[in-house]
Amino acid sequence: MFRTLTLMMLLVSTAFAQTPADSSPTKPLTDLEKAEKAVKLPSGLRYEVLVMGGIAEPVSLQFSPDGRLWFTGRRGDIWAYDLATKKHDHIAKLDVCWEPTPGREANERGLHGIEFDPGYLKNGLLYLHYAPWAPTNATAWSNRVSRFAVDHPARATGLKMDSEKILLTVPSLRGFHQGGAMGINPRDGKLYVTTGDNNVSSDTEKFWADTNNPPQVLGALQGKTLRINLDGSIPIDNPFVGRADAHPAVYTYGHRNPYSLNIDRTTGNVYVGEVGFDRKQDWEEINWLRPGKNYGWPRCMGTNYATYGGVPCPLPDATEPWISWIHEGGSNATSGPVYRPAGKGHDFPQAFHGGMFYADWVRKWIRFATVDPLSNTVVKTEPFARGMTAGVMAMQLGPDGALYFVEYGGWFTGVASDKLARIVKE
Repeated sequence: MFRTLTLMMLLVSTAFAQTPADSSPTKPLTDLEKAEKAVKLPSGLRYEVLVMGGIAEPVSLQFSPDGRLWFTGRRGDIWAYDLATKKHDHIAKLDVCWEPTPGREANERGLHGIEFDPGYLKNGLLYLHYAPWAPTNATAWSNRVSRFAVDHPARATGLKMDSEKILLTVPSLRGFHQGGAMGINPRDGKLYVTTGDNNVSSDTEKFWADTNNPPQVLGALQGKTLRINLDGSIPIDNPFVGRADAHPAVYTYGHRNPYSLNIDRTTGNVYVGEVGFDRKQDWEEINWLRPGKNYGWPRCMGTNYATYGGVPCPLPDATEPWISWIHEGGSNATSGPVYRPAGKGHDFPQAFHGGMFYADWVRKWIRFATVDPLSNTVVKTEPFARGMTAGVMAMQLGPDGALYFVEYGGWFTGVASDKLARIVKE
């Protein structure tokens, strides 16, 4: 009997073990849910994916005065995301010069920056930085800053392609390092535009000491930050106006590939993310731009070291980076916004107010820099977001206090992990 009772108990316990209260199978996580779950943040903040997939190669974003978040794809696409409906519309597709294959001549060209005119809700004007399609000969390739009108400023559904006014044309000597970021500074009303050096990385040892390499030549538009009026004319207070050897649009020089740009709406300070050279000993930089300053490339990099030789920078006027970190196994700097609270429900805690977010596209993280408000110097930097499935290419603050960004997951290709995302206060 004892043996029979024991056997009965074993059968009952086994039955309970094999038949849980809820016998329905666990639903597997979707790719979007996996992406959200993987991101690590400080307590009280939440990462959200807004759009994932079907938005090939997202590279830039900007809030429109109509309340939607517009973002661009390198292949010429423009989308607008509605925070209320949580849906996005395809606004336009420009005919741009781009390549899907890494290493090809046009592989960094395409559509990049977007910005809205301060009077947009009345005049419907916006600005785009793009490489128009051209025949495959180097003399025809360029990057262009143009002003367009939309069809309906209150709720645009498309661009008026015949409204284009070309404000600035920058020759694109090679298909590498195009820059492409833009922003209107609310403090002076001017449009700031970044341009890359067009140099091929593998040739760096050949040109680094060449005094005629474009970033150090004030008469060349490559490797610069440019500053223009909204009609394309040149501000009379630009630092090199009147110099015979300089292009009057030049604001700063000595840049390699300043791919991202952010303007602090409170101070008017302008920052760029400077993509560094490719060796382990090279540096990524976030630069605070001051008019007329030389940021050293290609002679110098990082904390003012010569690009070759391991000696101090030979340029006496080179400006040290605001933030820098070593390239090591791979890096790609992305500047971000100085955090200013919006007075809305998603405002981040006080500890983040007045500091800057910045990212590394290759390493797939966002860090936060605490900043001394009097000297505008960085006090410390610390991890903020880690574990993203794609790299952050551009960031903006939202009108709700959240941090918005586009993530680019491929390598000159569109992939399923390309996304529009945000970080909000829970």
